[in-house]
Amino acid sequence: MKHNKNFLSSTILVLCLFAVGSSSQKEDNIEQKNDTNETSNDIQEESYNIVRPDYIPDYDNYDVSEKPTGFNMTYYSDIYSRGFSWLTNEEVDITELYLVKSDKGADADFSNAEKITGKSVKLSYDTSGNITADGLTSAKGSGNSKEFKIMSHKVHVENLEKGKAYSYKAGSEKGYYYGAFVVEKENPNSVTAIHMSDAQTKDLSKHNIWRNTVAKAVKTAGNDLDMIIHNGDQFDQNNTSGNDKEPFRLFRYAKALDVIQDYKFNVPYMTSSGNHEPSSPYSHYIMSDINYAGYDYKGAYYSYDYNYAHFVVLNSNTIDDAQINWLKDDLSKASNAKWKIVTMHISPYSTGDHSNKSENQNIVEKLTPIFSEKHVDLVLQAHDHIYNKTLPYKWDAAGYTTTYNNNEVVNFNVSQETKDNVLYDVNPEGTYYVTTGAAGHRNGASESDGIWAEVVTENGEIKGLNPSKTFTTNKYKIEVGKLTQSNKYESYTFSSYTSSQDYKAGDPATGNVNATMFGVLNLTEDTLSYHAYTVNGETVKLFDTLDVLKNN
Repeated sequence: MKHNKNFLSSTILVLCLFAVGSSSQKEDNIEQKNDTNETSNDIQEESYNIVRPDYIPDYDNYDVSEKPTGFNMTYYSDIYSRGFSWLTNEEVDITELYLVKSDKGADADFSNAEKITGKSVKLSYDTSGNITADGLTSAKGSGNSKEFKIMSHKVHVENLEKGKAYSYKAGSEKGYYYGAFVVEKENPNSVTAIHMSDAQTKDLSKHNIWRNTVAKAVKTAGNDLDMIIHNGDQFDQNNTSGNDKEPFRLFRYAKALDVIQDYKFNVPYMTSSGNHEPSSPYSHYIMSDINYAGYDYKGAYYSYDYNYAHFVVLNSNTIDDAQINWLKDDLSKASNAKWKIVTMHISPYSTGDHSNKSENQNIVEKLTPIFSEKHVDLVLQAHDHIYNKTLPYKWDAAGYTTTYNNNEVVNFNVSQETKDNVLYDVNPEGTYYVTTGAAGHRNGASESDGIWAEVVTENGEIKGLNPSKTFTTNKYKIEVGKLTQSNKYESYTFSSYTSSQDYKAGDPATGNVNATMFGVLNLTEDTLSYHAYTVNGETVKLFDTLDVLKNN
């Protein structure tokens, strides 16, 4: 058997070179602070085990057939498990997974493979938009012109061996997806994840924008990629016809996964629930096989560990007592984790145009004090289609209150240290909040006029940004080229930001209004790095960095 790390490295490399089935691809221009990322395009596809179905998925039609669509692989209960899910038409009630210890993917010998039978559940949508299925509470959408029936398939495997490579085929005799994955690097000295949000895929042209972002993100992340994190709004809920209701939205979700299958199926794809997902009830639950801690028709929440890191995924659409109590308990159990990362769709602290809404206020009031009390290091946000990064909000300081001022809540004077040419925030003892721009065609989209805030400068250098923490419809004004806010509002401070307005005028990093964004999160036992990138066609540029060092 080939060395697992080499297998994963070569597989991901080749996937990046064959985005549209060609044997070579134009080099990305990836500009970083101190290095460039180059690959050879002389490698032939047939030399490697590309993850692929045994048929060509139909990307153009929003419907399901007897062949799997929307195939997805996730962690199930922990990193030593995997969950697989997909959709078919109602005629296929067989859910099979064949698993063998091999790094050959579709070329593996499955004659003696372990066969695992999963669960198939029929989803029924009536003309009023009601969805019913075994195990699900009936939920109502906005209506359909006719009834639909779809089969949801889920199968999982647990107690996988650390450091081993596995090949799989999943589906039924009507069609299988083939692939391979490695279970936790044998000697893991880092955890690497791609972070994206707001793909909001719609038709095929929009899918291709999303596909290009994923391709560039996988290549930028490098050979040791462990997972992809998507922060919600995987599909666009907008209606274009009377038929474009709940099932068709679910198909959009499925097609968003189909078009990136070349890039992601060797690593788990971990998602959170966006505000668009409830428009097709249970879509987030249906499209992933994860051992959820809780779920409803609007979304789901869960957590998992990867060595010294603890990841929490929240359902920001339903902030109820059950999720809040689970969150407190979950973070308490993870108190010894070196790094605690929370991902959620609706952002507590953002300069985006949603930040004046009651749903944000509810999250700030109910969740951010928990993040502080439990010493969460980083909250990855979405929803606003902008980029911003806060200074650390002090641990054990109130997250939402009118009695604290910035000097008590936000750490303005974090100690810094340069190590290996990287400038780190050292032992900040606070929570950073990062929002990344959209990864799909809604990049630069703004729901309204946008929220502006005061730019904080010191000796001509931009030190941060103060958005409002109150939630009204009042907008901000520009005075003498400076962004100012209403005088009655208390401020919070950001260390860097880009608003949706900046994207509409032209992305400062690329000069192109159509730039998409992604982030690369890398964790070692002592360091956390989050690097944000913009994508302009074939060009990828480093946009902003967050680097934290814990040496205590």
